[in-house]
Amino acid sequence: MLNKNINTVISALILVFFFSNNQFAQFRVGSQGSVAIPAGYFEDAVDVGFGTNINFSTTVFYSNIEVTGSIGYYNCGFKEDLPDYNFRFQTIPILIGARYNFTDVDFIPYAGFDAGLYYSKYYLEIDYGLLGTLSTDETEAKFGFSPVLGFRMNMSPLFDVDVNARYNRIRTKYIARAFVSIQAGIAFRI
Repeated sequence: MLNKNINTVISALILVFFFSNNQFAQFRVGSQGSVAIPAGYFEDAVDVGFGTNINFSTTVFYSNIEVTGSIGYYNCGFKEDLPDYNFRFQTIPILIGARYNFTDVDFIPYAGFDAGLYYSKYYLEIDYGLLGTLSTDETEAKFGFSPVLGFRMNMSPLFDVDVNARYNRIRTKYIARAFVSIQAGIAFRI
């Protein structure tokens, strides 16, 4: 099931990026470091984390509309430093979406929306001392979405600085997991 989902997302990205016959088309590949700040109910148990993202984008139809794809990794720990407790939340989002650039020269503010699969892992370990250790490890793949606001600044003909904030929301059967990621990095023009 997971392999089928991954193959579908990868196939969609290939179709969009490599078969776009647009006279304005400019392909970008970038990498960003990120701070992940839990939101909503998720904020009660999970502490601020960190992550990274690899982004792909190309213009379609007009110079200010882009199709985007990204894959990332985020890691957060337990909010309180309780003795004998160990908790980790890790997620790998694989997203595709669209972005609208408000301008197309030098300083480029943008807004966008991404959606896709979040492969998440929850790990909890409790040490009961003489009674032993209890641990649980749960992995799941769930749909999620991510609206994004940011800007890109042209630094040279080869690369841009890309800074954005995105709200990531993952649907689960219990409560929705949500976090805000603030990202900064570079995007190379190919």
